[in-house]
Amino acid sequence: MSRMDRLFAPEWAGGWTLARWCFAFTALAAHLPRLARIEDAYACTDMLFSTGPWRLAEYVVWTPATATGIWVAGVVGIVAFAIGGRLFRPGLALYFVAAWALLAEEALNVKAHDRLALWVTLGFFLSPSHEQNLTTKWRSPVARWYLLVVFGWLYWSTGSLKFMEERGWFDGTALQYHFLHQYHAGGPAAVWMSTQNGLCRVLGWFTMAFEMGFPFLVLWRRSNPWVLLAGVAFHLGVLALMSVGAFSFVALSAYPALLHPEAARAMWERLRPALARTPVMRALLPADVGASG
Repeated sequence: MSRMDRLFAPEWAGGWTLARWCFAFTALAAHLPRLARIEDAYACTDMLFSTGPWRLAEYVVWTPATATGIWVAGVVGIVAFAIGGRLFRPGLALYFVAAWALLAEEALNVKAHDRLALWVTLGFFLSPSHEQNLTTKWRSPVARWYLLVVFGWLYWSTGSLKFMEERGWFDGTALQYHFLHQYHAGGPAAVWMSTQNGLCRVLGWFTMAFEMGFPFLVLWRRSNPWVLLAGVAFHLGVLALMSVGAFSFVALSAYPALLHPEAARAMWERLRPALARTPVMRALLPADVGASG
């Protein structure tokens, strides 16, 4: 019981505020472009490619007006949970329902970043992100443990699959292929990278080491900030060199909550004096930016 008490003891919750803002930005980045694809992807009455596990499209096909209304509801939900307070969970629920009402029409074409956003959204439901001035509060770690399981399994499953089944990650050819893939290539920089076998080999080993090491290194305070820093480098590299939608943004939006609470609090204490002189931060966190304890 003592171990369980320590495992689920309240922890510093300040990271959830930044995570909420980051996820709101990410949700907008993923949701806003859907408006331009309403009639092609979400309200196409004369074409049905695949129903997927939801089977919703077999029974309901949105009209352009209905799909647009659902899209607007999603935007309203994003704004509501970004504001926080009592609006947070209703807004999160509205965004969740609206986004997936549209995505169900894509069936088997639902993107990886949308699936990850689903799991992250469920984590926010469990979190204290609705509260204001969290930098002075300690809260249950359940939501953080949930996200650690989600991201730990995400990274471990993809990394171990590369290690056991895809030999191209050892000699660099897998990345060279991805940098030239017609759907995933990220532009001229990716084309140049595809010619650098030695660099691709190093990046391939780095990718496997990061993904397979993440579930273990993220648990300890000393290694936690470093493995998350490696994750930032990993996702920024993906963002710069590959076309994978909002995946990097979705993943990084949860990182403030994954940072070890004590490491995060120490970082906040170091940054707080400088932030206290910033008008924007004074407006966002009026009660505790300049506090001494």
